[in-house]
Amino acid sequence: TFLFNGNFNLSGSLTSVTEFHRSFQFEFNPTFEKRSWSFENQFRFLFSDADDEVLNRNWDALSLLKLYLNGKKKWYPFFVSDLQTNLGYELEFRLGYGGGLTYKPISKNNNKLLFSVASLYYRNRYTESVFVNSDRIGNQRNMLRLVLHYDGSTQIFKDKLLLKSNAWFLQSTRESVDYIFKLYISLEFKLTKVFSLTTDYRFNYENVSLESLDNNQQFTSIGIRADFK
Repeated sequence: TFLFNGNFNLSGSLTSVTEFHRSFQFEFNPTFEKRSWSFENQFRFLFSDADDEVLNRNWDALSLLKLYLNGKKKWYPFFVSDLQTNLGYELEFRLGYGGGLTYKPISKNNNKLLFSVASLYYRNRYTESVFVNSDRIGNQRNMLRLVLHYDGSTQIFKDKLLLKSNAWFLQSTRESVDYIFKLYISLEFKLTKVFSLTTDYRFNYENVSLESLDNNQQFTSIGIRADFK
């Protein structure tokens, strides 16, 4: 049996206080699954500007191939590719590829808990060459990273409210000071069987970043999510 499911999320904000600020976020997450494997894709685009100055124009595309040995989904190996661009960090592209192992102790309806450990080789290219917290000079930074990942969700009020959270920690094996931390928290309120009202918070911290930039980014949005099968 071949299964297909996925969701998309469209959100944004418009603010005018001391400056005019717009933001737009789009997500599309299709999954293809059989008994012995699944192929998951997570696509995200973020755009924001303030007084006609573009602050973010970021792509994030993550693909996962999961292998369920003997059909069991509590422990499974996976292969992953990660492609990003980030205007806020002056990152022209970041491409990572590798694999790891996932432990999933809880998976029932919308209640989920999993932990993953992986090793990915990343190729990075920036628009500038001088970084804080690093003695390496040059706009290309290639390295192997150890990746730790947590992902969880829980139902509240009889499936009307869903709380999700996940976090990533990426540690370079080349420089101990070169690490990245990502946190994502969201609430989804079910409107119909298909549509939900969502609000989410994203935090990204990179200890090694270009001298002229902040090393952390935060983003909050409210939008509509659709789930389909």
